[in-house]
Amino acid sequence: MWADEQFQLTFFGQTLPTSWMITIDATLSFSMLVAVAAFWKWYSVRNGTEPDELGKMIIGSVFTVTGGLCLAIAAGTQGSAKIGLFWPVMFHLFNSIGFAHIMPVSLALFTKIAPRALTATIVGIYYLAFFAANQIVGVVGGWYSTMDTVQFWLLHAATAAVGLVAFVVLKLTLTKQLSGIPEQN
Repeated sequence: MWADEQFQLTFFGQTLPTSWMITIDATLSFSMLVAVAAFWKWYSVRNGTEPDELGKMIIGSVFTVTGGLCLAIAAGTQGSAKIGLFWPVMFHLFNSIGFAHIMPVSLALFTKIAPRALTATIVGIYYLAFFAANQIVGVVGGWYSTMDTVQFWLLHAATAAVGLVAFVVLKLTLTKQLSGIPEQN
């Protein structure tokens, strides 16, 4: 709805259908999955190591918060003019980089730490959590018509920030707990 009403969808004299925003999202999501995997492969070869799963999820959360802020900035600075494609494309880019750091990494983490006999169940619960999250997205999306647009997008950035804080606290807690465990020879 917001894209239909507020985006300047003219690109090089051609008016793009709003549905192309979904295509941009899908294209960037797939491309960033490949790009992020290639980046971390290159990074580990160059540096001999890479961040652990929670470290990558923290990085992904920062990108996701940044993506949400792109839409809040676009809404806040819009004035009476339509929003150019820069902001929504930046949202999709940052959000896709964040997604690439969180979804496959968290799935790999859960399958790695799950007891072998429960791995399939854990994966099923993981996907049920995505189902629940999408249900919540549907409810929150309904708030668009009653909320101020800037506040609506700030709410999205804030929920991603809550995830970021949770990942940081979990990483710090685990690091502290693991540092107190003596090494075994």
